[in-house]
Amino acid sequence: MILITSLVLACALSGHIATGLSLPPPTGPYNVGSKPYVLNHTTLDDPIAPNNISTSILVNVYHPTHESAPSQKYVWPGLAAAYETYYGLPLGTFGKTTVDIAPNAPPLAHVLGLPTLLFFPPFAGPPSQLFYGLISELVSHGYTVISNDHPYEQPYLQYPNGTSYTGHSVDWDPSPEIYPLTEAYRINDNSAVLDALPSISKHLKLPLNLTHFAFFGHSLGGSAALAQIPAERNRTASRNKTFLGTINLDGTVFGRASANDSSVDVGVPSLLFSSLVHPRYYDPTWPIFESWQTNWCKEIHALGHTNHTDFSDLVFMKQANGIAGGGDAIPAAKILNYTRTFVGAFFEMLIGGGEGVLKGDAQVQQEWPGIVFEYNNTGDPCASQFGNLCWATYAGPQ
Repeated sequence: MILITSLVLACALSGHIATGLSLPPPTGPYNVGSKPYVLNHTTLDDPIAPNNISTSILVNVYHPTHESAPSQKYVWPGLAAAYETYYGLPLGTFGKTTVDIAPNAPPLAHVLGLPTLLFFPPFAGPPSQLFYGLISELVSHGYTVISNDHPYEQPYLQYPNGTSYTGHSVDWDPSPEIYPLTEAYRINDNSAVLDALPSISKHLKLPLNLTHFAFFGHSLGGSAALAQIPAERNRTASRNKTFLGTINLDGTVFGRASANDSSVDVGVPSLLFSSLVHPRYYDPTWPIFESWQTNWCKEIHALGHTNHTDFSDLVFMKQANGIAGGGDAIPAAKILNYTRTFVGAFFEMLIGGGEGVLKGDAQVQQEWPGIVFEYNNTGDPCASQFGNLCWATYAGPQ
């Protein structure tokens, strides 16, 4: 994928308040279309929803198109307001951010034959909408990306008919026991979306690859991305589906993917990508997962000051408004360049493009000094200068 060399900011600063901000456009040959879909799906014993029951999932299909994709606002006002209030910014500050997108655009006239990618967002925000910088890049290179968001889990969701769902505040700190419960219903959500894709394709008039898939997710969504493939292997409905690979962006591994046994072997390529706040020495769930993999598995780490939410579009909004950045913080455009390049290379590898920058050899490390290969698919992932990272008594995140 083409590298981003500069931050695209249509930004006039007045006391660190950005009056106009545009995310870097995707670099591929296609424009990005999007179509929402509400999937009826009931979750009983929902730990997040009022009365512990939810009845739907918000699905968004991002697809390549030749339709013009003008620059326009893309963040729901209610979602923007949740973050503006939290950061003490004037209402509309984040909401004025623009991207190049073509809502409800027609699909390409020809089918490219690439796998369908499913994106799983983090727990408690930001929702999938704020990962457009990464998603749009993949779509511009021909992939269709499908995201799904669970109502009441994110700070704010808005359905196509205007119905809004307000969840917990941006600074909500859930109790530890809620994470495995959330991942469990997330896996069921994701399976429901997979089962519904033929109907979604027909309803939205979008041709989808219904046989070949790959997953990626951030935070808890990344943990779910690791757990989803073993889960699908045990489902009759997925017997004729092929799952090519999976990516975890900065997520501690919870639930079934955190088991310290062979059940966590996904059997296909897997990539783990961490920020500064997720050193492997303090989270044994990553080397434990890696130690059970029988296929290609690598872990990369971004050097410099990076935050957990920097994998999302929030990094642009925060840095443009003086909330983050400065010092040794990695500029937003550089972070997006990392994610677009290495995530894109992974999916290209799955379709026969070779490892590319994921080779992690001396040349790659010279060209990408800000990325460290913590585990390069060789040796013992549990071994380190600090001793055994896979604690003998470790039995999953507590």
